[in-house]
Amino acid sequence: MTTTTRNVLIAGAAVVALAGLLAYEIVATRPVREAVRAYSDLIAVANHPGMTDADRAAAARPYFSSRRLASGSIRFATEGGVEGLPRSIGRNFRAWREGGEVWLCPTGRTGVVHRLVEEDGRWKLDGLVGYLRGTGELIPATDGD
Repeated sequence: MTTTTRNVLIAGAAVVALAGLLAYEIVATRPVREAVRAYSDLIAVANHPGMTDADRAAAARPYFSSRRLASGSIRFATEGGVEGLPRSIGRNFRAWREGGEVWLCPTGRTGVVHRLVEEDGRWKLDGLVGYLRGTGELIPATDGD
């Protein structure tokens, strides 16, 4: 085997390995990316300026899980957005898998943590998990939260 042939085989093997790693990364992070997209869409609908509260509630309804919808109605804050949710997602937000759920801290590395679940083939907001402290400690929400 010549040096050129060996170098071509090594380069080919490296390209195949990198393509495999990229494919794995795409598949492994897909649920988190889809959940973040759903949360972002919910925030956009909730903050839409040209809609009445009834229209925003109807548009936001598909973004909430059936469990969350059963626990109470969707209420909007007077300054805009959904009560209990921030009006935007911080650029340093944090999202991660926790079993079959995706947990999202939209305000940065500290703040409230929301749970998103996959239901009917879509990611939906299910409720509050707790509060994430700067040390990485999660303080669970109580039932009244």
